[in-house]
Amino acid sequence: MSSAKSALLSLHLGAFLMGATGLFSKIIDLPAWDITGYRTWIAALILFAWVWWRERNVALRSARDYGRMLILGVLLALHWVTFFYSMQVANIAVGMISLYAYPVVTVFLEPWLKRTKLDWRDVVSGFLVLFGIYWLVPEFNIDNNMTQGVMWGVISAVTFAVRNLLLSHWFSNQTAARSMSYQVLIVALLMTPILVLSPHQPSSHDWWLLVCLGIFFTAFTHTLLGYSLRYLKAKTVGLVACLQPVYAVGYEIAVLHSYPDWSTLFGGSIIMAAAIYESVREHNKAAATAAVNL
Repeated sequence: MSSAKSALLSLHLGAFLMGATGLFSKIIDLPAWDITGYRTWIAALILFAWVWWRERNVALRSARDYGRMLILGVLLALHWVTFFYSMQVANIAVGMISLYAYPVVTVFLEPWLKRTKLDWRDVVSGFLVLFGIYWLVPEFNIDNNMTQGVMWGVISAVTFAVRNLLLSHWFSNQTAARSMSYQVLIVALLMTPILVLSPHQPSSHDWWLLVCLGIFFTAFTHTLLGYSLRYLKAKTVGLVACLQPVYAVGYEIAVLHSYPDWSTLFGGSIIMAAAIYESVREHNKAAATAAVNL
């Protein structure tokens, strides 16, 4: 199997698992910043142990790489806190859906960063995602929690898009686990003062959920995402990952017994169509490149 195909499979598995992260914002009885702090300390320990076991070395190549990791860690911290907060002030669907404005941001930023030509098909896919998001959110009112959730979700989307682009641009030759281990460690360090000063303490039930979130839905899933970014364009990763709101709706039905209306199903179908189109196009492009190199 080629690296591009393997990256595409990893991306779809990561999207399926990451669709469940929104549930933790509702079932863990802690503020968004506390959840972010605990999940990242757990994930950092697991990732560094994994990297040491596999590579026997956890160091980066240069001082510049450490500086770049600091920037990526700050962006990831902003993304996670605003993402969880958007779901807590609104609901899982609104927080998850508004986050997925980030493929539109990616489609326009990636050609500028990499000095490549903007592909009109990517622009169409990006706006299809935006149109799907419009249908998923029933109403916009600046005074209600739903709108506030969307606003925080969009902030989360922008920080996530910039982080993904910089990760792909700066560390394409770095292993996914190594780059992710440093990013989550930086987030954990940034959140430590909040954890120390926080009046909230996790219950035993919360601890089990935090461990699950930290290991399976942070360390593992974001390593899959980082691996896919090594071999696929960031806009492809962004658009395929838009399947996450659709998966999130499924999780919400199964766990919280909350059922979507027809507009949610319609918007989710549009997002899924754009993601599948971009995935198939990248697959065909990779197959054509492999055929030329034979």
